Amino acid sequence: MKVKRTTDGKYVVEAVDSALNLLEAFRDSEELSLATICRRAGLNKSRTFRLLHTLAQRSYVERTLDGLRYKLGLKLFEHATHFRRDLKRVAQPFMQQLQERFNETTNLAVLHNGEVLYVDLLESSRPFRMAAMIGSRMPIASTSLGKAMVAYANEKEWVALLSRVPAGELRKLKKELAAVRLRGYALDRGENEPGVACIGAPVFNGTGATIAAVSVSGPMSRMLKQEKEVGKTLVRACKDMSRYMGFVGETANYSPNGLKRPLRAANTTRQSA
Repeated sequence: MKVKRTTDGKYVVEAVDSALNLLEAFRDSEELSLATICRRAGLNKSRTFRLLHTLAQRSYVERTLDGLRYKLGLKLFEHATHFRRDLKRVAQPFMQQLQERFNETTNLAVLHNGEVLYVDLLESSRPFRMAAMIGSRMPIASTSLGKAMVAYANEKEWVALLSRVPAGELRKLKKELAAVRLRGYALDRGENEPGVACIGAPVFNGTGATIAAVSVSGPMSRMLKQEKEVGKTLVRACKDMSRYMGFVGETANYSPNGLKRPLRAANTTRQSA
């Protein structure tokens, strides 16, 4: 029997409706406290916590590294199908061009739960294999992908991510992140995998947030010999990817010749490290 259309809310599932209200409480890449989410969604603390816990179990929301706030999760990002915001679809042709030009492995990754998560990879045709695969997780501080993303992260995320780095390594890493912002790309000289060097650059979305990074990886001898050429080409490719993702920041921020001004996007606050 055909169900008669209704607008009286008779067929609305309350729990689903409440969960969607929680997701809609977030704006862009905000990190919100439980109290703020309760206020925006109009729900009590106990119910909000249970719903957030359920959503977190399915990766639709995530807790920040300090455990005090929540943010939208990777699962929502994976389900985003808008043709200009589908990261893997946008990145694929650029990754293919990079792989064909240098015949080295190209990688696409995002930050997830304080680690680098590899979401796509194109291998070199040469007899060379990396340990990383799609779905692999690696430390932020030892990968060019992680350094590229953290160097442009917002201040709260930057501090939280670096809190995991041992004190003895922190000073060196901060110096490296400053260098990333100056030249536009990050380097991994065998730090993550012996004998393997990687060059990585960030990808931004329309709010100016760092949403991903792309790297070119290969044997250290080959990669370091052509570092500047790979870096310049990679930065240009990530700049074009970012435009497809809605970023309209100043092109000088991507220049391998140096970043004269802080990173900015239209109608957003300063993204600082």
